[in-house]
Amino acid sequence: MSSTITQKLIGICICIIFLVTGCSGTNQQSSSPSVIPLAASATSTLNPISTSTLNPISTSTPTEISPTASPAVIANGSFSVQDTATFVEENYPDNSVFTPGQTLVKTWEIKNTGSLTWSTAYQLIIFASPQGDSLSSPSQINFPQETAPGKTVSLSLPLVAPVTPGTYSVYWAIRNERGEMVAVDGGNLWVKIQVCKTVQSCNTPVAGGGTTATVNNTSVTVTNFTYDAHSATVNYCIAISSLSDWKSLRAYGSWPTAPKLLIDQKAAPFLAGGSDYPSGDGCAYMQYQVGASEIDQAQQVTFVIEALRMDLPPGDPDAVCQMARSNLVTQYPGLDFKCNFSMAGFYTDLQIPNGMSRNQAETIVMDAIQGAIYGPWTLFLK
Repeated sequence: MSSTITQKLIGICICIIFLVTGCSGTNQQSSSPSVIPLAASATSTLNPISTSTLNPISTSTPTEISPTASPAVIANGSFSVQDTATFVEENYPDNSVFTPGQTLVKTWEIKNTGSLTWSTAYQLIIFASPQGDSLSSPSQINFPQETAPGKTVSLSLPLVAPVTPGTYSVYWAIRNERGEMVAVDGGNLWVKIQVCKTVQSCNTPVAGGGTTATVNNTSVTVTNFTYDAHSATVNYCIAISSLSDWKSLRAYGSWPTAPKLLIDQKAAPFLAGGSDYPSGDGCAYMQYQVGASEIDQAQQVTFVIEALRMDLPPGDPDAVCQMARSNLVTQYPGLDFKCNFSMAGFYTDLQIPNGMSRNQAETIVMDAIQGAIYGPWTLFLK
């Protein structure tokens, strides 16, 4: 299965689930530094989730992750096609404050949005610790119970705040019994905490934003740009003048390529992203692994979105696919496919014209089906 088809599968699942649950207001989990991360989603300030029904969690020594290990969301091709999940809630939102050495149990509730039942052989595995501290997390835990499609499960990890004050993020991925990664709203799960000697000693991140770029009747506005010693977050909203309903635009997971944060033209590693429901429909956030020292020293900081894709309107997705096909087979002789909407994607049996790569053909087809809008939208944050 191609990466483009996989992305679309994830996009469709997310689209349906977002309308029902929302995946972290400000982050995936809280938006889990949410994630996409993608991990990833909206941040909700919730009461701690009970873990009394969960099986005991292993306290084995966690695998050490290099501070330079890339925390970016796992490559699209590594994600399972039939297995997907969405974030429901968490007990500690992003930037929760803890004192040095304080213990906590982090709990996420996630929903099975795929077509397979999750067995107890599914695992939550540590993925990245950008600051070089895994918060004493176990390297992996098994799921506490079987979880059928449409049902939810709570995953809990015992953690310990570092002794050195600062902001710390750790990312975890879900791996199924076949060794494939299971995307949570297109990314992974994470925790982001602030460690301070006292709650009052924590610093508030520097805020900025308010810049707008408009291309092809579509406006992207950065509503907030915050950063600390280890990461930067861009909050933004999208408006399309030809649409009366912003919900027909998916602000998260709807890009052929993910938005970039460029520090003096060098792309910062992507950490996570998700819908920002408190800010309204069409709003989202992106988080990157870059700290205040790099941003403050940079001559220029820009946020770039290259393209957007639309959600399908209500109705028969096969009918939308057939309309796109009728135009494409005429426009590109030799290009053809069968519209067959399923959990595996929109179509099957792709025929590729001479001189065209599979990636090019898949991009053309998905752009036509989902009404791609190309920018780029370049917003100068510094």
